[in-house]
Amino acid sequence: MNLLPAIFDHVVARPGRYGGTQPHFIPNSSEWEFWGAFFELLRSQNSINFPFADADKKINPFFGHFGFRYHPVKRVAGYFHAGVDFDDKPKTPIFPIAAGILEYSGFGVINGKYVMLSHPEIKTEDGFVLHSLYMHLRDLKVSFTSYQKMLREVSFNTYPIIHVDDKSPIGLLGQTGNADGYPHLHLQLEFRNEKGDIVIVDPLMTLGMESKENLTKDLKTEEAYQNFLSKNKDEMMKTNLSEYLKKER
Repeated sequence: MNLLPAIFDHVVARPGRYGGTQPHFIPNSSEWEFWGAFFELLRSQNSINFPFADADKKINPFFGHFGFRYHPVKRVAGYFHAGVDFDDKPKTPIFPIAAGILEYSGFGVINGKYVMLSHPEIKTEDGFVLHSLYMHLRDLKVSFTSYQKMLREVSFNTYPIIHVDDKSPIGLLGQTGNADGYPHLHLQLEFRNEKGDIVIVDPLMTLGMESKENLTKDLKTEEAYQNFLSKNKDEMMKTNLSEYLKKER
């Protein structure tokens, strides 16, 4: 295994509030030289792929990029979006970005139906392992049996180990959880260590694309958000936000 460089000296706390209980960190924006080299090395050592065909052309420009945005559901300004939202037709098969190990397949109130994989071959010198999360799925194609769930509980999630390849779908694109009215895939990439620290990274940089800002990044109030909706409604209606916007009105 080729270890990636240590990362914990190159992160800062995730800004703003979020619902999780574990410490979240993000790359330090003043150290892009380190992070650019880090992601380039990661890609050179591993095969990393988009979760479905042409996903690179289907990133929602209003809310879908990694970083600050106006949260369309919580109505919160300056909310830090921890992943990337890809728009496509409901039931689109979703594939892992890389082969991995099944860590979770189930339902969460916010995440909806989702899958989490670990990728033990993608590890840093300071003990962080890459995990990928696929949220708001319509259907799950990978899961633990009831017996396997019991074994996972008594073994502290260490047995059985279920390998997942990157050639078969792990679920279908949907709008479960807090994505009702907006069918999309939320892809979140996290480096986790045994202490419970989580470093969230931009999936686009991991996939070899340029990181971009959300068009709602600078909206500060509900009034500003409503004005933005009025001015950009035609363009937004061309995306998977159409049903969501109809509910807004």
